[in-house]
Amino acid sequence: MKFASQTSSSVLHYSKARLRQLIKSRQLSFNLRESALAGAGHVVVCVIRNEGHRLPFFLDYYRRQRFDHFIFIDNQSDDSTKSILENQKDVSVVSAAGSYKAARFGNDWVNEVINRLCRDKWVLYVDADEYLVFPHDDCRSIRDLTAHLSRQGLQSLRAIMIDMYGPGRLADNICEIGGDPLTVCPLFDRSGYMKHHDPVENTTWIKGGVRGRIYFRDRLWDGPALNKVPLIHVSGERLYLKSSHQIWPLSLNYADPVGGHAVTGALLHFKFLSTFVDKIADLHNLSEHTDEYAAYANSAGNEIFLGANSQRYRGWADLMENGLLDGTDWHL
Repeated sequence: MKFASQTSSSVLHYSKARLRQLIKSRQLSFNLRESALAGAGHVVVCVIRNEGHRLPFFLDYYRRQRFDHFIFIDNQSDDSTKSILENQKDVSVVSAAGSYKAARFGNDWVNEVINRLCRDKWVLYVDADEYLVFPHDDCRSIRDLTAHLSRQGLQSLRAIMIDMYGPGRLADNICEIGGDPLTVCPLFDRSGYMKHHDPVENTTWIKGGVRGRIYFRDRLWDGPALNKVPLIHVSGERLYLKSSHQIWPLSLNYADPVGGHAVTGALLHFKFLSTFVDKIADLHNLSEHTDEYAAYANSAGNEIFLGANSQRYRGWADLMENGLLDGTDWHL
């Protein structure tokens, strides 16, 4: 009976996500580079609001990984975002009216975009402060990785989100406009991650890291989920159910080759720059995010994250050595 109940719950999540996608699609208006998008095999999808200071480096980073096209879902930005994106030949912009929170933190918009515009493409769904890394990304492109996944019969890539931070106070992590955030926040927690696998939802939930250590020390499982499925092949209907932490069909949440070796990725997450202090002081911004933001607001940027688990990030091998990545031999 318990299994049947959990299965019914998963189907209910799917049904609700599909209905919300239909309803929230009315909030979207499209300004597409149609010919460029049509010819793209690898697309980055990103929901943004006032991320102009991050966009130049973000675009450069994923172009170097050889993504073909970007779809930015812009939720009413009033900074430099529009001027930065309007002349980019590999960028399409989807304008989203309404509440980010009410659209399930942008998920309903993303589901409409990927199912309407990205059929038969590989899609990377990330935030503007997330940077995908994977084994051998210093010599292999995203096209090499997805070709490998396809040969293994896989249509998704699991990833762990790694929160990056600097050696001093959060408020002192100042990154110049268009700068590489890794030069400001080069540290990560090499351990302190807890896992729990839900076999019914085919999802391994991960929590902890530096946010667990600093903000949720005595209540780790109340903290943010760090497991994600950011890279998928849209060969049929795809619906993100719980941010990018879980997707439908559920088979994509924990997809490993039969008889082969799994490959996983990581998202280097640069939330803790000095601009975060302004975000948590903005009452409207707080109202548009999850309840976890209340934990951040209490510290006002004076946090110092440096600890016994801290390690400087030099490349993907550092994550592999600490058991945070899998698939060292996939490129062979």
